[in-house]
Parts: sequence; C-alpha cells; structure tokens
Amino acid sequence: VVRPDSGELPKTVLEVLEKLASKFGFEQTPKGYRRLPKYIRVIQGDGIDIKSLEQILQAMQDNQWAADNLAFGSGGALLQKVHRDTQKCAFKCSFARVMGEDVDVVKDPITDPGKKSKKGKLTLQKHDDGTWHTTTEGKGDRQLDKLVEVFRDGALVKEWTFTEVQMLSEAA
Repeated sequence: VVRPDSGELPKTVLEVLEKLASKFGFEQTPKGYRRLPKYIRVIQGDGIDIKSLEQILQAMQDNQWAADNLAFGSGGALLQKVHRDTQKCAFKCSFARVMGEDVDVVKDPITDPGKKSKKGKLTLQKHDDGTWHTTTEGKGDRQLDKLVEVFRDGALVKEWTFTEVQMLSEAA
C-alpha cells in the first residue's frame, strides 16, 4: 500500500497512480479502466472530505483509472474539521535499527514544511520553569527523559489504565 502525503488533490493521486503504473504496469478492466496489479494499491487520507473525495473519484474516472486502485483514509474532515493536522499531532518513526545499524528517520514533505518530523532518538525533558522541550538526534539527557517505551518490535511493553494516564497528566 502506497500512502502519498500532502499535495494538491486530485493531482497528487493521479501522479502517484501514473508513477506506479510506469513501474508495475496495469491491466484493463472490462469497462476499459486501468487497474494496478492486485499486490499494489494507494490509500489517500490527507485532505479528505466529502468534496475532495468526489473530486478525486471524478478525476480518476476522467483519466481512465479504476476506483479500486484507491482506498480513502478516514480523514478528520469526513467527521469534523479538528484533526491531527489542525492539532499538530501525529505519531511518526524518528529512529530505526536496520540490519544492526542505527538510522535517524525524518519526514520532511516538500509540499508542507510544517509537517516536518523530529529526527533521531528523542528525549522529552521538563524544565524548572514548567516548560517542556524535545531534544532530537540522541543529544538529550537520558537521565531526565520523561518518554517511556510503549512498543518494541510491534509488541506492547507498557500498558496503562485510563486512571493512570489521568494521574500522570495531572502530575505533569
């Protein structure tokens, strides 16, 4: 599954479909639409509301792309206009170990610099004045780090009850 990030809709979806078709090929449906191989699909979640969803599907039809090439994520605008982008909140990978080698990971979309993520091993520290600061690229003081490992290699390693989360947030 390929998930394009920010960009102009429906143009971004059409560009992704064209690029994937150039690399993986496509087949014609009985109605003459182009369909990518069954092992590759696109999911579009960014910028989705009822109007953009209709525009994307119309543009796909106009450009002979089958609708089943694409799935839509439940973008916040389908429910309300308060979502992860307006709240500036998202969970992203910042560090990985690949084949035994440490790698800093960063997302830096060219179409929206405001979505650049933090890079490398992170620490979260509370200053004496009550403010919080995130330090990137492993440069923070691990002894003062307030971040807690929750998942490792897809397994849950720390679980809290709702009451524990409330107590921790009130103590902060």
